[in-house]
Amino acid sequence: MVPPHAIASVKDFQQLMENPLFQQMFDSLSIGVSITDPSGTIRFFSKPCYEIHGLDPTDVVVGRKIDTLFQTARAGILDSLHTKKLNTVNSVLFNGVEGICRRYPIIDENGNLICCLTEALTTTHDKKRIDELLQGISQLKRKAGYIISPAATNANGLHSFDDVAGESAAITQLKSIGRRFARSREPVLITGETGTGKELFAQAIHKASPRAAGSFVSVNCAALPRELAESELFGYVEGAFTGAKKGGRKGKFELADKGTIFLDEIGELPHHLQAKLLRVLECNEIQKIGSNDNNYSDFRLVAATNRDLPEMVRRRQFREDLYHRLNILEMRLPSLREHREDIPHLCVQFLESICGPQKALEVRISPDVYDLFMRYAWPGNIRELKNALAYAYCCMDDEDLIMSPHNLPQRILGVGQNPTQLLPMPDPQQFQATQRAVNKHAIELALATAGNNKSRAAKLLGISRNTLYLRMKALGIPANGVE
Repeated sequence: MVPPHAIASVKDFQQLMENPLFQQMFDSLSIGVSITDPSGTIRFFSKPCYEIHGLDPTDVVVGRKIDTLFQTARAGILDSLHTKKLNTVNSVLFNGVEGICRRYPIIDENGNLICCLTEALTTTHDKKRIDELLQGISQLKRKAGYIISPAATNANGLHSFDDVAGESAAITQLKSIGRRFARSREPVLITGETGTGKELFAQAIHKASPRAAGSFVSVNCAALPRELAESELFGYVEGAFTGAKKGGRKGKFELADKGTIFLDEIGELPHHLQAKLLRVLECNEIQKIGSNDNNYSDFRLVAATNRDLPEMVRRRQFREDLYHRLNILEMRLPSLREHREDIPHLCVQFLESICGPQKALEVRISPDVYDLFMRYAWPGNIRELKNALAYAYCCMDDEDLIMSPHNLPQRILGVGQNPTQLLPMPDPQQFQATQRAVNKHAIELALATAGNNKSRAAKLLGISRNTLYLRMKALGIPANGVE
């Protein structure tokens, strides 16, 4: 590690960087050298760094935040800046290129952090050995739960909890609860407005469960034709009806054997099938159309709806017994209005999928656009945000690299037919109130899941029992029940 008194002061260091020999010296090395200041902004990037990380020499890197370039920024440089300790986590860029890096925090004579110096090992020397080492590091990272590459995350086309963008208290708590729900065999009911990412969470639960190697069967109940819904869900035998396929057909529940079935918009399921679904959930036995025999299927159910099921039960539009059978493990996804602080994280993720990882490194979203995004009400939630970004990117000229307000859809500019959808800029008190509500909901959900057992609830939340009691007291949650 660099000795703590290697640099006398920030001023000395700045003078050193301004010396032309500084750039020439590091450009002549076979290793890459970069420098990041305490705010996480890249201040120096040598020529070998561009080559090692697969970047074009014309790419603008200096002046960018490190977490806009590297997937591993939080576990790498930002961690070293925070702890002031050497860090050797290998790097992964958003373009998928991996490298072997060591990060050295530079400290002045008073113990103040000046910057973080990073050396990146070139892949031109003993490439076979380095490839083997990188593969080994990647395997260890996956086992340890560190950041993994998008290709591994999206295996079989499904998403994991690592793909859920956002670091707000609301999303962090949901991912924590979701990982715990994934261990169970009981049904999960995901509620929330349209566009909040219910299927994404359903896939993540499946991927985190012991059934991850099995099938994930997705069914949109609202899209099922009424006359075909029963055969689609439960299947039929040969000769069950006119036009029945020779040899019969497996239903969705049978196809989900050893896996997960996701019933989206379950509030739209025809009433005559709700009783049959209840029977299937009770015993996992399926009776095909035209058959007197029952077939067993070892499936796990995840359901989702944007409807108010208790109100539907009250109006006798949804069976009460089925609702209680479904509502064992409930997850309510917040609207985007409730966690607008995650909008920048979502934008970074969506830009990569819209214009590709390499182009996403070049495109910038102007502060004015972010200001509008933070004030817009987002009735379509996360889905609408992604669509707005896709629209804006398509409206940019080929030579443009900055997304500006004039690229956005009219409704977001507030000059369309519904300008009242613009919200005031959120203040810290609003964020604190939202965080308080989310924390209270998470604790109440954990207590309900644990049967009001405080020790089990604390484990679900990943905190100590004493911390749980303190938070319950602060949030006004009664402490009666099992210890």
